[in-house]
Amino acid sequence: MNIATEIDDQELLATLENSINAADSYAESEIGQQRDKGHRYYYGQPLGNERAGRSQHVSMDVFDAVESVKSLMMDCFTADRNVCRFDPQTAEDFVPAKMATALTNYIFYRENKGSKILHDVIHDALVAKTGIVKRYYKDYYEYEEETFEGLDEASFSMLASDPAVTIMEIAEESIMAQVQDPQTGEPVAIQQTMYSGEIARKIDKSKVCVEVIPPEDFLITPRATDEEDADFCSHRTSRTRGELLSEGYDPEVVQKLDEDRDLHEDGSLGRSSIDSLRKDDSYESDNDREYVTIYESYLKKYRSDLKKCVYLKVLHSRRALLDVEMVSEKPFRYFTPFPLPHRFHGMSLADVLVDIQKTQSSLKRGVVDHTFMTNTSRFVANLSLVKNPRDLLDNRVGAVIDVNSPNPESVVRPMPMPNLSGTVFQAMESLETEKESRSGMSRMARGMDSTVVSKQNSSDLITQFMNASNRRIMVMCRNFAENFLKPLMFDLYKLAVENEKQDKLVQLDGQFVPVNPQFLGNRTEMTVAVALTPEEQAQEAQMLLSLDQQFTMNPQDPSLGGMYGASQRHAMLSRAFELLNIKSADMYLFNPNSPEFQQMQQQQQQAQQEAELKQQQQLEFNADITSRQVSVMEGQLELDVMKEQHKMVLDTYKQEHVEEEKDSRLLMDVEKQNHDMEMSEKELALEKVQNRNVSIG
Repeated sequence: MNIATEIDDQELLATLENSINAADSYAESEIGQQRDKGHRYYYGQPLGNERAGRSQHVSMDVFDAVESVKSLMMDCFTADRNVCRFDPQTAEDFVPAKMATALTNYIFYRENKGSKILHDVIHDALVAKTGIVKRYYKDYYEYEEETFEGLDEASFSMLASDPAVTIMEIAEESIMAQVQDPQTGEPVAIQQTMYSGEIARKIDKSKVCVEVIPPEDFLITPRATDEEDADFCSHRTSRTRGELLSEGYDPEVVQKLDEDRDLHEDGSLGRSSIDSLRKDDSYESDNDREYVTIYESYLKKYRSDLKKCVYLKVLHSRRALLDVEMVSEKPFRYFTPFPLPHRFHGMSLADVLVDIQKTQSSLKRGVVDHTFMTNTSRFVANLSLVKNPRDLLDNRVGAVIDVNSPNPESVVRPMPMPNLSGTVFQAMESLETEKESRSGMSRMARGMDSTVVSKQNSSDLITQFMNASNRRIMVMCRNFAENFLKPLMFDLYKLAVENEKQDKLVQLDGQFVPVNPQFLGNRTEMTVAVALTPEEQAQEAQMLLSLDQQFTMNPQDPSLGGMYGASQRHAMLSRAFELLNIKSADMYLFNPNSPEFQQMQQQQQQAQQEAELKQQQQLEFNADITSRQVSVMEGQLELDVMKEQHKMVLDTYKQEHVEEEKDSRLLMDVEKQNHDMEMSEKELALEKVQNRNVSIG
C-alpha cells in the first residue's frame, strides 16, 4: 500500500501502464508520422518517389523556411534585453521589481544557457509541432579537496566544526613554541600540537534548472488541450542503473527495471529515423552501466482523506515503482507555432510546407532530367547502313560512326528534343510565392531578393513591405512570448524564491549587486516587451530619442512640471540603448544613483555656486563703479556751475574797477622802477667790495 496514493502499488502501476499505452498510441499514430515526415523533409532525405536513372534532387524548402523563421525569433529573444519584465506592484516596489527581473533573466540566460534552450525549443516546435521544457530545482553539491599545514588546536577545531568540511587525512606534530605569559609578559616555552592534512569541502551548487525535452519523449493524454488541464503526462528518458543507485534508490527495485531496448525503435518517434545513435543496439555488459527506461509521470488522483484531486509525481518503469510524492503542479511548459483550438498539438512550419517541397522537388527534377537529355540526346539511325551498330552507343566526344552512305545525315541524325515549357518556371515561382504566404517569410525579408520592389520605390515602402510580410512571424513571436516565455519566467522566479538560500550577484543598472530571492516576495504582474522584431525595436528607440530631444530642448516647459529629471532621462536613454542592442549603456551614461554621478553633481553645483558668487561680486563692483561715476559727474557739474558763477562775479568786478586797476598798475610800475634802481645800487656796492678783496689777496 502506498501512503501517498492510498492504493496498492500494483494498482498504481496498472493505472500508469494504461495511461502510457493510450498516450503512446496517440503519439505514435498521426502525430508521430507527421513528426517523422517533418524531420525527413527538414534534412532533405529522399521522398520515396525517386526513379532509377532519373534525377534524385530534393528541394530544401522546409529547411530554408525553418532556419529563416528561427533566426528572426532568435534575434527577438536572445538579444541583450529584458523581453519579460516584472511590473511594480506598489510605489515602493520599483527597485525590487527591477531586481526580480534581473534575477530571473540571470537564472535563465546565464545559469541555464537560455539562448541554447530557446534555440532548441523553437527548432522542435517548427519541425516537430511542439517545443517542451521542464523546470525544477536541483540540489547539487561538489567537493573540492584542500590541504592545510601548521594549524594550531584552536584553528583546527574551527576548521573541523565547519559542517561543509570533511577531514580526509590528518597528521599531528608536537613542537616547542614561544608564547607570552599573560601575567608577567615574559616569553615562555610551551609544547604545542600542530595539525596538517587534507579536507574535502562541500560546495553548494544547487540551482534552478531548465531542460529541453525531445517531443517524442513527452507523453500526454489524448484528451488534453494544454499541459495544465492534462490528467496524465510523462517524461520518458534513459538512465543507467548506476545513476539510480547513486541517488539512493532500492537496489532490488533498480534491478527489476526494464532494459532500454524499445525506447526509440519506432521510426514514428520523429528524429529517431534521422539520428542513428538513438537506435544503437549495443549495450554495456556491465550491469551498473546498463540503460533502463524510466518514466517521470504526473497523474491526477482523488485523495479520499483530503477529499480532493491531487497530482502524484511517480518515478517508475513498466514493472516497478521507484518513488511517489504529492506535488502541486506539473513542471512542463510547451510552445507550438500554429496552435489549434481544443488540441494540445498544433501545426508545425514543416506541416504546412511538406507538399510544396514535394512538388518543387518534382519540378526541379524534371528540369534537371530535361537538361541532361538535351545534352545527351537520342539518335534516329538506319541500322542497315551502319557498319557497327555498337558505335551508336559510344557517346564519347570525337567518336566515329562508320556508315555505308555518301549522305551520313540521312543515316544517323539526332532525335529532336522539345523545349522546356515556360510553365514549369511559372509553376515554381507560384510555389515560391505560396511558400512565402504560408511561412510569413518573404524573399526580401530573408535578404534573398531585393528586386521584389523596384529601385524607384523609397526605402519606407520597402520597410512597409517587409513588415507586412513578417506579420505572421510577429504573431508567432507574440504567441511565444505570452504563452511560453512569460509563464516560464514566472516559474523560474517562483522556484528561486522558494528554494534559493544564497545571494545571487546580478547586474542592475550597470552595477553588480547581491540579490536574495527570498526577500523579493511573490509577484503576479509581468509585461512582455511590445517591440519584438528588430524593426519594431528600432522604431521604439527612435521615438524615445525624439522625446528626449523634445524634453531637453524645453527644460523650463511648464507642462513638464519638473517631471523630466536626471533619473527619468537615464531610464529613457538606457531603454533606447537596450532596444538598439547596445549591451552596456553605463559605458556611455552616468547612473544618477552612482557615486561618480553624485560627485560630479557636487562639483558642478560647487562650480555653479562659485560662478554665481563671482557674478554677484562683479555686479556689486559694477554698481559701485557706476555710483562713483555718477558722483564724479555730479561734482564736475557743480564745479562747472561754480566756475561760471565765479567768472560772472569776476567780470562784474572788472567792469566796476577798471580805473582803479589803471591807477594800481601805474603805482606798481613806479614801485618796480624804484625796486630795480635799489637792486642796481646794491650790486654795484658789492662789486666794489669783491674787487678790493681780490687786490689785497
